[in-house]
Amino acid sequence: MKRIFLYVLFLSIVNLPAFSDSITVLGGYVMPEGKSDVFQQNELETTFEVDDLNDFGVYVGYDHFLGNFVNLAVGVSYYQSDTDVVDRDFEFPNGDPIARNISLEIIPLEAGLRFLPAGREAPVIPYVGGGAGVYFWQYEEIGDFVINRNSNFSAITGRSFSDGADFGWHVEGGIQIPVSRSATITAEAKYFGAEGDLDERSFDPLFEPLDLSATMFSAGVSFWF
Repeated sequence: MKRIFLYVLFLSIVNLPAFSDSITVLGGYVMPEGKSDVFQQNELETTFEVDDLNDFGVYVGYDHFLGNFVNLAVGVSYYQSDTDVVDRDFEFPNGDPIARNISLEIIPLEAGLRFLPAGREAPVIPYVGGGAGVYFWQYEEIGDFVINRNSNFSAITGRSFSDGADFGWHVEGGIQIPVSRSATITAEAKYFGAEGDLDERSFDPLFEPLDLSATMFSAGVSFWF
């Protein structure tokens, strides 16, 4: 997944068309919603909490100005986080904790429109927007697992893994503050919604799709051309 992100980022920089209008680079904080039963089961059985996957992310985007009040925007983001968890109810016979690592990675590749109600010439430029995209993702649990929790429990060491590329959508809002004729300070809040099917070879086939939705608060700079 990291190779995909770096490749897309490279292409977005070296293949900019001659009529480029702005490049935006943001760093932000990503908070997954985690509204799936695989997350809920981990919260019930281990010390896991969805907030443990809150972490930093980055965004790089290109905007083409469609007049003074509308932008066509495309961009790619990268987010990855992991956390160690311990079983709440069981431990190894020697007293060691039954622990594993849970990780989530999401790479949104998005396109959409941004609307600037005050126009591009204002001293403070607010915008709202939205669109759709493809969300590349990986979800992994690796370490120790309890089986037969209700009778004759035992612990095994293993790895459960799923990945995919699924369609989703996003909405966003932010402000830009010009600091020169060719640069602005940008702050933004974004929410994206997507879900992906877990691999039935690694996870319970009865699990619902993995919730990939998240909120991202970010800030950075935009360079105008």
